[in-house]
Amino acid sequence: MSIEAVYKPHLDFNLNNNPLSEAVHVELSREQLIKNLTEVPYIQENFWDLPEIYQQTQLRQLTEVHIPVPQTWNLYNKILSLILFGYVRRNPLSKEMRMQYARIAECMRLGKLYNPGPMIGIGPTTAASSLVYGDSGSGKTKCIRSILGQVEQVINHKIYQGEHFKKKQLVWISFDLPPNGSPKAMAANFFRAVDSALDTDYAEQWSDHKKFSADQLIAAMQHIAATHCLGIVHIDELQFMLGYKKIKDSPSLQTLETLFNKIGVPIIQSSTQQGVELFDSLEDSDHRLGHDSTTVRRMLNDREFKFSTHAYGSEYFTELFNALFPSSLIYGIQNASNENFKIKFQSLSCGLPAIMTRLAHMHHETLQTLLMKDGCEYKNYFTFDPQLLDRVYTNQFHLIDPALKALRAGNREDYEKKIRDKTTNKTTYTNKDVIKEQKKVRTPVPKILKNHDESSTQPSTVSKLQLDNFLIGIEDSKDAN
Repeated sequence: MSIEAVYKPHLDFNLNNNPLSEAVHVELSREQLIKNLTEVPYIQENFWDLPEIYQQTQLRQLTEVHIPVPQTWNLYNKILSLILFGYVRRNPLSKEMRMQYARIAECMRLGKLYNPGPMIGIGPTTAASSLVYGDSGSGKTKCIRSILGQVEQVINHKIYQGEHFKKKQLVWISFDLPPNGSPKAMAANFFRAVDSALDTDYAEQWSDHKKFSADQLIAAMQHIAATHCLGIVHIDELQFMLGYKKIKDSPSLQTLETLFNKIGVPIIQSSTQQGVELFDSLEDSDHRLGHDSTTVRRMLNDREFKFSTHAYGSEYFTELFNALFPSSLIYGIQNASNENFKIKFQSLSCGLPAIMTRLAHMHHETLQTLLMKDGCEYKNYFTFDPQLLDRVYTNQFHLIDPALKALRAGNREDYEKKIRDKTTNKTTYTNKDVIKEQKKVRTPVPKILKNHDESSTQPSTVSKLQLDNFLIGIEDSKDAN
């Protein structure tokens, strides 16, 4: 969705007299930003008197609960300051920027990246980078993207200060690095993100991977970023780059710097904590860093934003727990033992927001289903029942329990390996997530095996989905129903 440009001068005078920065508006109130980002459920007081269908629609609100993490306000200011200051040296009305656009366009035609040298008299031209890191499920990507969602993504310019200025400004995009290390896959992710924002067809234009080389596709990425005056790019799953060791022409950190930073576009990078620690251990000659290890390591040193699990009793844990267990949903006994339930809930979820929201939703859903059944034995269940919580966890999370056990033991490396599907590399936070990713694995084409006398054939297939996991998936589906 795009908006028409409305120009407002900033309190920092350096940001003014530039259509790109004046069109970006800033929220100066911390309270208002947090309010804008907070999503809490509205559960009716008569919830337990509603027909079952409406109870279920009420419970669906829990899947959208969002309590901003403590880092939100500081990260918002960081992102906005990078965007605004990045535009200071990229005034599209200046002679220098018109010349740069022309050079970038020429480099794209030649199929290579534009990499400007230092410009005398105007200071450093390389934009800044910032790193956000933490355990999978700690909320770093959701936090970044929710903040970006508070910023106008596409701004249409027509006239600025009485002069004709027609431009469609792309303030931000967010895309993932590919797990396979393919530069063409990275380009495809970028093109799709741009198309989603601008309603363009870059992904289709550059879809012929046989026609276009990796260098041509990456040069096209840079040209698109320059053409639409990209304000900032969020690159997620940075730790995937650690798996590129044996992949020819895979993107390096220096590739990202040249692609974006060198033309003035700042980068927000997000990675797992384990990924950042492994980057630190790489030798300077490692191709995943690039040729200039000193410059590239700078991209990983601005570690202002670390996300982690939330302890029982912490302010954030308490606030999110209360949002997930509103008073209207509480059924049955309430006494001092409720704290035991909270302690168990924190232990099972490891204090990860991604697990907390899913576990709470499934717990409420299970209780609601049991109470709807006939028979007095079901009426003994209550919301803060630790045994019921254990049952829900065992039924719906046992496939990821090895990962969570590793995290509880402080083994983050093992956690990150086990929380992701081995084939797709996607994070899986429930049994359903695991089964969903397993289904994405393509079933091999049946092989035709000849008999010894070659007179007939018989089909044979080998499935990557283990039989026991398949049966678990069927059983879970039955439980869920």
